[in-house]
Amino acid sequence: MSGLRFLPPMETEAPEHDRVAGMPHPREMLDLVGHKAQEAEFLEAYNGGALHHAFLLTGPEGIGKATFAYRAARFLLAQEGQDSGGMFGGPVSLEVPGEARAAHLVAQESHPDLGILKRRYDSKTKKFRAEISVEDTRNTLALFEKTAAFGGWRAIIVDSADDMNAASANALLKTLEEPPARAIFFLIAHQPQRLLPTIRSRCRVMRFNPLEDDDLSALLASLRGQGADADVLARAGGSIRHALRLSDPKTKAFLAQVDSVLKGLPRKRASEIDAIAEATHRGVDGEQAFADLIEAVEAWLHARARAAAEANNVMRAADYAEAQTKMREEAATAEAFNLDKRAYVISLFEMLASLASAG
Repeated sequence: MSGLRFLPPMETEAPEHDRVAGMPHPREMLDLVGHKAQEAEFLEAYNGGALHHAFLLTGPEGIGKATFAYRAARFLLAQEGQDSGGMFGGPVSLEVPGEARAAHLVAQESHPDLGILKRRYDSKTKKFRAEISVEDTRNTLALFEKTAAFGGWRAIIVDSADDMNAASANALLKTLEEPPARAIFFLIAHQPQRLLPTIRSRCRVMRFNPLEDDDLSALLASLRGQGADADVLARAGGSIRHALRLSDPKTKAFLAQVDSVLKGLPRKRASEIDAIAEATHRGVDGEQAFADLIEAVEAWLHARARAAAEANNVMRAADYAEAQTKMREEAATAEAFNLDKRAYVISLFEMLASLASAG
């Protein structure tokens, strides 16, 4: 793979939950790795004059759904009033030159015909909001109440639709039911089953698969200057977002500490557990550490549930599966209500130690 093309990042003081630190944001990426079938599907609909007003992009987190959404939106915005298709079949790629006006405006998050709906950073709490609020949703939807600044398409990207609460989802649904002309939605969903059925039914679903290991390693080589080792590839699950994070030395050290504690159970290493708990408490970095911890523990519980099932120990497998469900629910509650994650982490390892001591 030749070097990836991307535009310089915009200067911003507020962190972005959908940007890996030091890496290009999906809106800045000019290239899309993989997902050729999805691009061909979108172009076929565009060239045939049958473009749906809403696309639901589904698949695991960090595999390129947002990059595709920005790529498709940038393509439409670059048309600036031109008709789709034509006697010669129309465009054969969603690529837009880096020097194009649409490319620069999208990269700088300043295109007047593009709205972005996502969780915002709260400068007071120094954390990201837990949900996409109905106020943010209505403010973004106001884009469709105005005439297109450049006489062409208007687009809204929701990243991710999983983060909408009931009120924001219903506000979005009203516009999905009666979309204005030359307006399009791209809803990114890592867990589409969480969306309202009425939202899913009004979208054209486009499924994305995890990246192949070769593509993942090549992407890492282009972005970080070195490919992925076997451990990173195994943990990443085809997600470049996960692979970038997992290849970061700080993340590697943190996960090595988590793995060490998990392998030592049921013996509890108080000092190491305290260090892990403290790491989940530090602002934006703490939020990511907490997510990494939950993912590592989920993998640990899943592996033990599978091993118990293969040994025909159905009761033991059920215990691990039940613990996994309980952990997910309690972690979600801690996130939603901004509870003290240090206390939660300590109680989590207490539960895991008790589970491990049972055999």
